[in-house]
Amino acid sequence: MSYHTIFTVITEHSASTVTARYAISLAAACKAGLVLYAAHDEESNEILIRRAARHMDHLYTVATEQGISVTRITETGNICELLPARVLERRADLVFYHLMPGERYGAKLRKHVVHHLLKAISSDLAIMRVVAMVKPHPGTILAPLGNGGDAAGHRLMFVAAVAGCFNARITLLHISKKRGITAMPDGVTRFREQLQQQHLTVLERCGTGNIAEAIGVEAITRHNDLIVMGASERGRLHSFFLGNPAGMVMRQPPCNCILFRPAPESEAS
Repeated sequence: MSYHTIFTVITEHSASTVTARYAISLAAACKAGLVLYAAHDEESNEILIRRAARHMDHLYTVATEQGISVTRITETGNICELLPARVLERRADLVFYHLMPGERYGAKLRKHVVHHLLKAISSDLAIMRVVAMVKPHPGTILAPLGNGGDAAGHRLMFVAAVAGCFNARITLLHISKKRGITAMPDGVTRFREQLQQQHLTVLERCGTGNIAEAIGVEAITRHNDLIVMGASERGRLHSFFLGNPAGMVMRQPPCNCILFRPAPESEAS
């Protein structure tokens, strides 16, 4: 399994260029086509439109210099409607989207663009919160896993692809509610074995307590450059009362963070 067509959303924000660098590196490693995509509201400020265009021009040059087949698309309208249609039209299998300033995954009202895209995008979706722009290429990746591990799924493919293209070390983190448990769940062990079969360096660590806090502490103390989490499977009511660990980490992560949601069809199969 590998990616064939990758979209990355470009805006006036510098964070979009960091996210696009991940998409470019992944496209080069997978020999995939790349689409640089921008959608502007009809009332968008002309200065911001020109800034986004400069970002796109620069990234286009970077991608072509690496021999990537790259396309530029700029549209006017609502990104929540336009982007899913383009992804379907181009049969893209991965979309990178960076969270805008003030946009928050897991917000209780769930009215941000990211929540619409989570429902509408038909491909794998990588939502990125950029906090560090000086080191866009990660050397160490933290991947928190639940009991299942998703050893054969798209998340495994994504983690392996990102780690492989950056030659990064992966730490699998399992957080247990009970103290004193050091044995890894079978799903996490399978996840590790699958990664090691691809000649990747993988470590395992256990944690206890609050999930979001444990992820943050691990990332800080072990100097991780990137966190890759799975989208929360908790329902709205459950999240309202008990919280959303992924949303809490994405709100203010200690390093760059990607929330990965596999294509809906892969979850159903």
